[in-house]
Amino acid sequence: MDRAAPGAEVAPAGGAPPRTTSISVDAAGVAVLVMAAGGLAAGLLLGWTELLVIGVVAGLVALGAAAFLLGRSELEVSVAVLEGRVVAGTPATALVRVRNVSRRARRPGVAEVALGARVQSVAVPRLAAGEQAELRVALPAARRGVLVVGPVTVVRRDPLGLARREIVRSETTSLYVHPATVDLPVEAPGLLRDLEGVATGDPADSDMSFQALRAYLPGDDRRHIHWKSTAKTGAFLVRQFEQTRRSHVIVLQSTSPVDYDSPEEFELGVSVAASIAARLLRDRTAVSVYAGHPGLSGHSGQRVGRSPDVAGASRAGATTSRAAQRTNGLLRSHARIPLLDDLSGVQPEPGTAGVVTAARRVAETVGDVSSLFLVAGSTVTARQWRAAAAHLPRGVEVVAVVARPESTPTLVRIDSVRITRIGYLDDLGRALGRAAGL
Repeated sequence: MDRAAPGAEVAPAGGAPPRTTSISVDAAGVAVLVMAAGGLAAGLLLGWTELLVIGVVAGLVALGAAAFLLGRSELEVSVAVLEGRVVAGTPATALVRVRNVSRRARRPGVAEVALGARVQSVAVPRLAAGEQAELRVALPAARRGVLVVGPVTVVRRDPLGLARREIVRSETTSLYVHPATVDLPVEAPGLLRDLEGVATGDPADSDMSFQALRAYLPGDDRRHIHWKSTAKTGAFLVRQFEQTRRSHVIVLQSTSPVDYDSPEEFELGVSVAASIAARLLRDRTAVSVYAGHPGLSGHSGQRVGRSPDVAGASRAGATTSRAAQRTNGLLRSHARIPLLDDLSGVQPEPGTAGVVTAARRVAETVGDVSSLFLVAGSTVTARQWRAAAAHLPRGVEVVAVVARPESTPTLVRIDSVRITRIGYLDDLGRALGRAAGL
């Protein structure tokens, strides 16, 4: 059975929960208390024996219900997510361990497991002294998000259901529901293997890419003198090189709701960004992944936690992606798993400027960019894509990926930006491969 959470903040994942005890009275319990107080008062004041009897009986029922709520709850409870990380659509399970640490048996009861904004009830069997039970709870992992699991609350009720006593007995843990990804070919722009660097066209006195011969100048390294040409011309000539640099690819996904026509477009966009970045990381290419605008204060368009896609994804899930928040939209791009963890919690941010402003921020704050992948939805116009690319320095490869579910893949080039539209994640590899030759 599921019910809405009472609205209290869930403890941060991994932290000690507030070991609180609360008692709540149900509607039936309130009615019994009113009958007890009203019956006793009316019976004594008016001298009605019937009302007095009703009041006494109701009072005894209330006292009996309260007796069931008294006493210590000597249970040790822990919760763990068996998988820890799953891809959206993959089943996930939480394991709740309940152990009776008292010297006497404990009758069957109920435990409630917080699943973000929802609470799921599980039956706790009768436990002898020292006995332990393991309870499995299916977790909602159909959609991407960060789901905070726990704390577990032990519930004690009276047989008539008049009142309940709740005792928080466990800490919390998190389930990361990663976005779906697809393997990409190497030939896409910005995805080439970077073994010797990329020539910039800028002259250098010493590097790996030969450019031309020039006249010897005082101070030049004599090891770079080209002796064969010197002998032919009678003047010293030295080798001139092109400066090379390592590829630095930026993957930037817009988090502005105005750049997407539907939540499905945003989800496809997250999977696109994850797939491109995962390929770059596998090829050991320097990559920086942004969700929102780099260089802004606050969350910079990235909000982690409370995902509408995973039922009950809690605000507490943000604590597991603090690195992304501290760097203002920059996700943890050094390894695949941390990156996918951060992408699990990325959500649209109302009020965030669109893809044009995001591209401008990249140009202003991120140096040495060789390629830029811009990811957004179908509401971004060709003029906006062109304006976004215009902010980047000359020579930067700009590829815009338009996420529009169930659409036919297309590819166009407008000035310096290649715009490819995909309808399914499986289209991404072919689309980027075609863009590489455009």
